[in-house]
Amino acid sequence: MNSLKSGLIGLLVMGMGCSPAPETGSPVYYEQTPKEAPRSVFTAAEDTLILARIKAKLFSDDLVDQGGIDISVLHGVVFLEGSARDIYHRRMITDLIQTVDGVVRVENRLSMIHTGTTFVTFETLVQNQIKMALIRDQELRNHPIMVRVTADQVILSGSVGAQLLKQKAVAVAKGYAGDRRVVDQLRVGNF
Repeated sequence: MNSLKSGLIGLLVMGMGCSPAPETGSPVYYEQTPKEAPRSVFTAAEDTLILARIKAKLFSDDLVDQGGIDISVLHGVVFLEGSARDIYHRRMITDLIQTVDGVVRVENRLSMIHTGTTFVTFETLVQNQIKMALIRDQELRNHPIMVRVTADQVILSGSVGAQLLKQKAVAVAKGYAGDRRVVDQLRVGNF
């Protein structure tokens, strides 16, 4: 009887060792996700958390106008519907959302209000360059840093998690400020 048990256990162990390794990640994330796909309670809660992070990120950015934009999240895929001001605004929203933790992909279905040439002031151009550089930086992208540009100043406000990050944000701003003086109004602490 013991030898029979030992044989069965050995057979189970060998069978487990021969099974293929599980795939990493969920296959749902790698194929087209229909909006009607069923979600578990855990996935729905995670999608709600991702949506809250996205809205906080967009709200803290003074360049993004959320009016007319409907945002929904399903299985980590963000669906954008509605209208954006222009191609630059549409792209900025997509880039910001892609930096949010948990976002798998962005399905940008935004139409554009202004499809023609957009005239941008030099101050707005500098402001956009600084904002995009802060978004591209791995350490700074999740901090609520506001940028305002006048004819002679670049003003940074908001908060960062450490003094070193504050110095880094100022250095990024100086890289695009030109002759403008960088005014540091950033707070260090929880954000």
